[in-house]
Amino acid sequence: MNKKLILIILLFSIFNQITYSQISPTPFENVESLITFGKEADDTWGDDDHSQVHFFVIPKTETKSVYIRVYDPDISGDLDTKNNTFNTTTSFVIYGGKGAYSIKAARSIDPIPGYDKGKVLYKKIFGSELTYNNKWYTFGPINPKEGEYSEQFNGYIFKMICTGLTGDDGNAYRYSLSYKKDRNIEIENGNVFTYEMSFKLYRNKAQVAHVYPFITKDIKSITVRNFDADNDIFIRLTSIARKLVNSKVSLDGLWSSSTFLIDDKEINSSIDIQLSKKTNSKYSNDMVVCILNQYKETMPLFTIPIGGKPKYLYKVKVKYKF
Repeated sequence: MNKKLILIILLFSIFNQITYSQISPTPFENVESLITFGKEADDTWGDDDHSQVHFFVIPKTETKSVYIRVYDPDISGDLDTKNNTFNTTTSFVIYGGKGAYSIKAARSIDPIPGYDKGKVLYKKIFGSELTYNNKWYTFGPINPKEGEYSEQFNGYIFKMICTGLTGDDGNAYRYSLSYKKDRNIEIENGNVFTYEMSFKLYRNKAQVAHVYPFITKDIKSITVRNFDADNDIFIRLTSIARKLVNSKVSLDGLWSSSTFLIDDKEINSSIDIQLSKKTNSKYSNDMVVCILNQYKETMPLFTIPIGGKPKYLYKVKVKYKF
């Protein structure tokens, strides 16, 4: 990805929507929650690797301590996906320092060797206790300089890895980047992003989830990959150059993908990848999404659409008769 453009993205961070940009998932994404399953859960529950990585960006000019907060980190409540009885533990680990982001493995969609590089700053394991059910748990205070400095992002990066350690339930949760330990106060020009998102779709077919890859000038094509969508949803792409173009939908416990060439008009804008249930259901759909470029490299998924939510520019063709 173009380094100067990434810098612009983070510095503007973005069009006065900073509050949304630091809670993940955001109203722009419109997903019920992030989710990570215990390592004993079958893939058909919707998690291919029982691990999820997010990155938090703090501007280099920031001098105040910050906090990373997790909503409902235990596995025992209404938000979580229950498999018989709750028996699951998950860990949340925050990394800073050298290698937290710069090592290629850290940006992999799989927990390959090196993905957990960096200095461990905080670690907490949660089980089926009800202590933080529908409540926030706060990590910190965190000195921004403890992160790994990145010229690309003009700031310091921290990595959070959530891992399913035991059991077979799904832990549903949200993140927040905040100035305060007891409430969510956004960090000026901060941001949150990931390269692969495991999440819960809303049960109502009228609720449309969104993923927003940003198209830089070096992107020639994108591949939309999804896992365990149960062939129960629609996946459609909308941009300035296309409207509701269908993408392949995966079956239970399997991956599926569709590749799309990039139109010149889509450069320097976001593509809106929309996901929605085909029918209303009492069951949630837990699944995984990631986006690859033409080099099979994963693309960052920011919590808001960079440059604004894309709208298809419809052109009316007029025929004249004389």
